[in-house]
Amino acid sequence: MSFKERLDNLSRHLMTGVSYMIPVVVAGGLMVSIAIMIGGTGVWEAKEGFAATIKDIGLYGLGLIVPVIAAYIAYSIADKPGIAPGFIVGMLAKDMGTGFLGGIIVGLMVGYFVELLKKIQAPAAIMPVISILLIPVASTFVVGVTLKYIIGGPIIAATKGITAWLGGMQAGNQIILAAILGAMMAFDMGGPVNKTALTFAYGLYAEKIYGPATAIHIAIAIPPLGLALAAFLASKRYSNEEKEAAKSALVMGIVGITEGAIPFALADPVRVIPAIMIGSAVSSGLSAALGVVNPVLMATVFATPFVNKPLLHVVAVLAGVVTTAVLVNVFKSIGAKKNNSETEVVA
Repeated sequence: MSFKERLDNLSRHLMTGVSYMIPVVVAGGLMVSIAIMIGGTGVWEAKEGFAATIKDIGLYGLGLIVPVIAAYIAYSIADKPGIAPGFIVGMLAKDMGTGFLGGIIVGLMVGYFVELLKKIQAPAAIMPVISILLIPVASTFVVGVTLKYIIGGPIIAATKGITAWLGGMQAGNQIILAAILGAMMAFDMGGPVNKTALTFAYGLYAEKIYGPATAIHIAIAIPPLGLALAAFLASKRYSNEEKEAAKSALVMGIVGITEGAIPFALADPVRVIPAIMIGSAVSSGLSAALGVVNPVLMATVFATPFVNKPLLHVVAVLAGVVTTAVLVNVFKSIGAKKNNSETEVVA
């Protein structure tokens, strides 16, 4: 197997873990968000009351980030035998405080170790014993002990270092990070790069660091909203199919679904993708520069009532939408002029 194939497989395993993790994070995060809407950010410290109960339920969900991503990365590598040890060692990683980085490492270790154990040759009569007893026990023991006594400390140190670095970031660095996350959200519109940004932000949201989550949530809707505006402003540059897609993109943008931009990106990726990346980066970076903080896991439009500075949030959203629309139409205009010039030369 070539290095590229190994890298592709690794990426696929990571994305499988992330795809299973995201619904858990969304459910838990929205429960915490509802608690914050009811009781304010002070609900994090509350012990009693309805809002505190909702918060606790949400925190149980967020607490599953590490074991879920570990279990389903292991599942992607080794199929069902990887799930149980992935969950068990993932829970150990979570209780040790390794963060989502620990979940990823544990998932990979369990998955590849289980895959190795599955290659054991034995008589058919004892194969069920190997599957039911040897594989889950041996993999849980080996990876669990390795995590506890060898690699857990360095992972915890790395996680704490990242958290401290983000928490102590100067304003300029926060703006750069937010802009990068915004561009990543737009790059593949729900693909691996988008999910990498989501995973990073959600993991830190569980640590009560809102900056990255604020960046990704303002960026989510910029591509579809910006492209819908672009099609409205310069309808002659778009096909009938794209004009129809613009209507869907507007609705999907309002509810926070980045994938509404996909039809435009498929039709003209060279011009559309750079435009939506820049527009999303503008929104996320400007939001950070203006000091906007979004404590709830709600996207772009729906987040407006809950951010600390609603008016400035709207300014950042509009800046990104307009930037996207203007850029994509300028790029299309340049492309059209180039094509016309080539036609004239041929004639």
